Amino acid sequence: DRSRSGSWSRRLTEGAGYSSPQIATLGGRRQIVQFAAESCFGLSPDGRLLWQYDGASNRTANIATPVIWDNDKVFVSSAYGTGGGLVQIRKRGRGLQANEVYFQDKMANHHGGVVRVDDHLYGFGSGGRLYCIEASSGEIAWVDQSVGKGSLIYADGQLYCLSESHRIALVEATPDGYRENGRFKIEYFGKPS
Repeated sequence: DRSRSGSWSRRLTEGAGYSSPQIATLGGRRQIVQFAAESCFGLSPDGRLLWQYDGASNRTANIATPVIWDNDKVFVSSAYGTGGGLVQIRKRGRGLQANEVYFQDKMANHHGGVVRVDDHLYGFGSGGRLYCIEASSGEIAWVDQSVGKGSLIYADGQLYCLSESHRIALVEATPDGYRENGRFKIEYFGKPS
């Protein structure tokens, strides 16, 4: 309803990204979190900019959806020589502020997303390798070539990894090391999977 808010299209003018928006409560405020062309930000339901973080933006193709937890943490990642940063959203006066906790250049996720399991983040990063990093510190727990750059999801203690080269692997979601429980190839239809 423009008549009530009026600010939706005037305050934030950066272009769209490829990341999916999310609804979250951060710093005690319900908001829409979006990773767009130049930054990740939080918008109030009436369209006011609440906070903004540009440390993980590659300004080419920001694709991975941010990972949000604990009502104040947002991990944002992109490729093209960038990496991933964890910010903590805190109240500042009447508004909110994004404070960078760390930046991990190896977690440069191109398009397959990052998942959080307990206190670890898993995702394909630099060199198309699969990374496991400690979510709170950014320290690398392990890295493995796995199936090569691709996407992943988490279910029942396992990472289901799909590479661009049509390989799927089942990998234990544990910070103790890379443990693959099997893999297979899917049919090639002329383009990367």
